Amino acid sequence: MDSILAALGSSDLATFIRGSRWALPAIGAAHILGIALILGTILVLDARILGARRSVPLSQVAHALIPFTIAGLVLTVVAGIGLLSVKPHDLAANPLFQLKMALLAMALVNATMLRRRAIHMAEATPILRIGAVASLVLWTGILVCGQFVATVG
Repeated sequence: MDSILAALGSSDLATFIRGSRWALPAIGAAHILGIALILGTILVLDARILGARRSVPLSQVAHALIPFTIAGLVLTVVAGIGLLSVKPHDLAANPLFQLKMALLAMALVNATMLRRRAIHMAEATPILRIGAVASLVLWTGILVCGQFVATVG
C-alpha cells in the first residue's frame, strides 16, 4: 500500500494539483458534485423504499436512477483520487479518512444489494426498509467524516 500511495503522491497529477492555484478547489468541487449526485439518487431510492411515492413502482424508480448514481460515483472516485494524491500518506493515516472509507465500502455494498432487489419489486419488503435506513445512516457518516477530514485534517 505504501508503494501505491508513494506513486500517487509523486505522480504528474499530484505535482500539477500542488502547483496550481485552481486545481485543488476545482477537484474538490467536482468531488462534492459527484457526492451530491450519488446522494440525490440514493436518497430518492431510500425514500421510495420507506414509503414515499407509492404510486410509482419501486422497480421503475430503482432502474431509472442507476445511470445517474453510476455517473456520480465515477465523478466522485476520479476527483477523490485527485484529492488523495496531494497528501496520500497523511490521508491514509487519518483515522477519520479510514472510517470514511470503511463506511463507503459498507454503503456501496448496501446500495448494490438494495438496487439489485428493488429493481425486481413493485413494493418494498421489511428487509429493504432496514437497508434503506442503514443507507441513510451510512451516507450521513460518510458526509460527516469527509467534512471533518477536509476541515480538521
